Amino acid sequence: MKPFSSLIFLMLLLLAGTAQSHHSFTLNFDMSRQIELRGTVVDFKLRSPHSSMVIDGQVFEDDQPVGEIERWEIESSAAGGLRAMEIQSDTFQAGDSITLIANPNREAAFRFVNSSTFITNGQTYSRANIRPPERVSGDELTGIEGLQRLEGRWSSPGGFGQGTPLPLNDRGRALADAFDSKLSPANTCEPMNFPDMFNAPYLFDLRIEDNTAVLYNVPWEVERRIPLNGQPTRPRLDGLFGVVMGRIEGSSIVLESGGYIPSRWGLGSATQKLGGGVDIPSSARKRLFEKFSVSDDGQMLIYEYTVSDAAYLAEPYSGSNELSRVANSMPLYDYDCEVEAASMFSRSVDDPALEIGD
Repeated sequence: MKPFSSLIFLMLLLLAGTAQSHHSFTLNFDMSRQIELRGTVVDFKLRSPHSSMVIDGQVFEDDQPVGEIERWEIESSAAGGLRAMEIQSDTFQAGDSITLIANPNREAAFRFVNSSTFITNGQTYSRANIRPPERVSGDELTGIEGLQRLEGRWSSPGGFGQGTPLPLNDRGRALADAFDSKLSPANTCEPMNFPDMFNAPYLFDLRIEDNTAVLYNVPWEVERRIPLNGQPTRPRLDGLFGVVMGRIEGSSIVLESGGYIPSRWGLGSATQKLGGGVDIPSSARKRLFEKFSVSDDGQMLIYEYTVSDAAYLAEPYSGSNELSRVANSMPLYDYDCEVEAASMFSRSVDDPALEIGD
C-alpha cells in the first residue's frame, strides 16, 4: 500500500470528525480522537441502521505501524448513507487492501471502531463524495396552492442534543437516570416514535391521495396513511404509532393521536434531540398533536408538535422542526433494519464477534 501523505491524512481526519453523531457514535466512540487503520477486508455488510466491516489490520501513526496485526470490527453509516457516498454492497471485497480513518471505542481494549472514510483500490469514499441535495426553484412552485404546497420530498437537518428538553416528572427522571443501552429498542429494530422521528437526519415524503395524507419517513420505512376527514385510524396495527385522527386547517394538516402502546423510547430516543443521550419511555397515556404547514416561499416544511404523557412528563412539551424541500428525484434508499446491525448500538467488549458472511 502506498504511504499515506500527511496532507491527505489531515483532510480525512476533518471529514471523519463530521461523522454521524446522531447514531450510537457519541455513546460508544471517542469523538475527540481519530486513528488510521490499514489492513485487509475480511467482511463487509451494507445494511441499516449500521453498516459493518471486519478487517485484519493495525494502527498506523506517522506512516509507521503500531502494534501487531489484529482483527478489527467497524461500525459505519446506514446503507442509505453509504450509498450516497457511492458505496455498494460489492464495493469492498474480502482480500482488498484498505485504509480507514476511525474514531476509537471508549473502551480502550475494544477493537470496535466507527468510520465513514475508506480508501481502497485508489479510491477514497467519504462524506466528500456526497452530492449536495438538488433544490427546487421558486419557478417550479409557481401556481401551486393550498394543500398541494405541502406535497413533496423534504430533508430534516437532524437534531441531537445533550440532555433531554422534555419536562420529566419524578418517575420519568428516575427512568432516564437508570437508562441501560442494552435494553434500548434501538437494538431490536423497533422504529423510533413521533415526534422524535422528525429529528432523524433523513428524507421525508408527504403526499395527498384521495383526501388521505400519506406520510413516509425513511428510517424504518414508516408510512402513515391518515384520512383527513377526522376518521380514526391505526397507522400500525400493533398501536405503536397510536390511533390518529387527521383534518385540514386552511393550508395545513393537523394530526391528533392517542391510543399508543407503551414503548421504552416512545417519547425520546437516546440518539435524537428529545432523548438527548437516553431513551425516554412512553405509556398508554401518551397524546400527540402534529401540524404540517409550509413557509411562504414553499421551501420549508414546518412541523409543529405538542406531546404529553402524564406517566412520565410533568407537563406537555411543544416544539417544532423545519425541513428543507428537495427535488422529488432525490433517491429514497431502502432502510431494511437488521437486528445484528441494530444491536451494534450497545455493543460491548463482552459481546460475540460480528458474523462473517451471509
